Amino acid sequence: MILLILGLSTLLWPDPLIHLDEHFDETPQGDFTSISHPKNLSLVSGGVDGGKAVRVRIQGDGHYGTTIAYQFAKAGHDEPDELYGRYYVKFGESWDPGRGGKLPGPSGTYGRAGWGGRPVSGIRGWSARMGFRKSKVREDETQVFFYTYHADMKGQYGSNFYWDIEDRGSLANGRWYCVETYVKMNTPGKNNGILRGWIDDELAMEKQTFASEIRAI
Repeated sequence: MILLILGLSTLLWPDPLIHLDEHFDETPQGDFTSISHPKNLSLVSGGVDGGKAVRVRIQGDGHYGTTIAYQFAKAGHDEPDELYGRYYVKFGESWDPGRGGKLPGPSGTYGRAGWGGRPVSGIRGWSARMGFRKSKVREDETQVFFYTYHADMKGQYGSNFYWDIEDRGSLANGRWYCVETYVKMNTPGKNNGILRGWIDDELAMEKQTFASEIRAI
């Protein structure tokens, strides 16, 4: 049995507009627009702020727990050009990252491209969701990274951009971490998109010469 516990508080730019601030007080879905495999989820006490958290169960050597999404169009919003998100994560004491998997992160796939071996071309979609795998830095820890489908990608599948500044993206079991992400779309025709990531308020990843997407149409 593998346990992953999430205590999520997500703030989406442009500032000062906040689209979602979810603390999972009543249900795992909260104000998110969609949820899958709810049987893998449960609300538990002992969240990072003393409240509740969502516990995600991944069975055996599997890799799938759930997908909880906030879709801007479905929620009545325009698509943002930049986005900031924050969530809290704790890997259970018995957690083993196994063959790896995904963590929460931003994307604009529009049902067309940016996941599952569907490469992007600059106008079809994009994705900068986070992933995890066994850490090569410290034994029994989990390495996090951006798993990114972007306009300059090579091949069928996304690029891994590891959170490796001073090894801050290598996370231990049994403690809460604050994970923050920022993505800014590039100007059409320029590689000036931005990806940043922080662990516990300290920069863990930054890429600024980046063509994430011209614009999804």
